[in-house]
Amino acid sequence: MTVTLETPLKEDKLSQGGLRFRKPSLDFPFFRGTVRLRYFDDQGEQKTRYIHLWHRTGQVLEPLVQLVLPPATKRIVQVDVIYPPDSTPPQVLSVRTLEK
Repeated sequence: MTVTLETPLKEDKLSQGGLRFRKPSLDFPFFRGTVRLRYFDDQGEQKTRYIHLWHRTGQVLEPLVQLVLPPATKRIVQVDVIYPPDSTPPQVLSVRTLEK
């Protein structure tokens, strides 16, 4: 499972098929700020991480955290976004499963 904070291309209506991104991304910032992650890692240890992000418009991003979940288990991941006043929405928190 991965958790990613993403900044898709801004649209007034959602495109058919969901969010849209761009490769390469546009070269101006759409979001910059700090994110706090709190979770238990794969060894059961409680972790707190602060990550400063600088997103370009439509940029495809690496996950903030990747965890291995055995079948029928769950784990809480808390994401706190310290949202700066000059950021432009949208930002999307994406949770994905990974194929083996």
